[in-house]
Amino acid sequence: MPQVSVREEVVWFQDSLKASPHAVLFLHGAGGSHHTFRDQWARLKGTVRLLIPDLPGHAASGGAPFETIAASAQWVGDFVKAMGLPKFLLVGHSMGGAIALQAALNGLRGIEALVLIGTGARLKISPGIIEGIGGRYREYAPELVERMMSSASSSDLRDDVLQDVLSTRPETYLADFRACNGFDVMDRLGEIRVPTLVVNGDDDRLTPLKYGEYLATNIPGAVLKILHGAGHLAMLERPIEVNAVIASFIHSLAG
Repeated sequence: MPQVSVREEVVWFQDSLKASPHAVLFLHGAGGSHHTFRDQWARLKGTVRLLIPDLPGHAASGGAPFETIAASAQWVGDFVKAMGLPKFLLVGHSMGGAIALQAALNGLRGIEALVLIGTGARLKISPGIIEGIGGRYREYAPELVERMMSSASSSDLRDDVLQDVLSTRPETYLADFRACNGFDVMDRLGEIRVPTLVVNGDDDRLTPLKYGEYLATNIPGAVLKILHGAGHLAMLERPIEVNAVIASFIHSLAG
């Protein structure tokens, strides 16, 4: 993976370097990394330019996780500048979706459109999740995975996600969840002026379908795609469908 210096810290990222009129910047969720979007990388990198950074303090990237979504959104602006991206689609999952929303509300230049996967305008975190991660991380990890995934997910995928969770420091999750807990832009969604696609699983127990419905109802012109039988990790549980709706959305922008 290539790396770039942002704020004097090393950031690791994936870049397909595909010549394309559209660059797509993916932002992972709490405790995640570029690996969250492995199925999107595998299938979409030949069609558009994809960039997927590990946010500060995640995976191999330097620095510490940010304590607020606003701070993460400001960092995204610096990353975009470091990469020299004049225009891009911003795709965010969960916490990454909150960062994408905040960046758009901040007026970050170059955003052509938003894709918001399993996220909301407010992301309150259950005290039980905070207690489980802070007090008994390894024992709690399987329960966290259960919350993340639909009942229809395969055991192999659950095991894969569990390994991702266990490879992440609990301090990273706690910082990310504190940031999510303080996020609330419910009264500002009407300010967003770029095309927006909202993607939500109907079996999502962390950001239930009503979160996606609220986004789609209150962001002008937003479109909601419901993935039946998908949980919070729709891009892993229903990768073919997620890739198809993203590709179709990009095509609609070209039209």
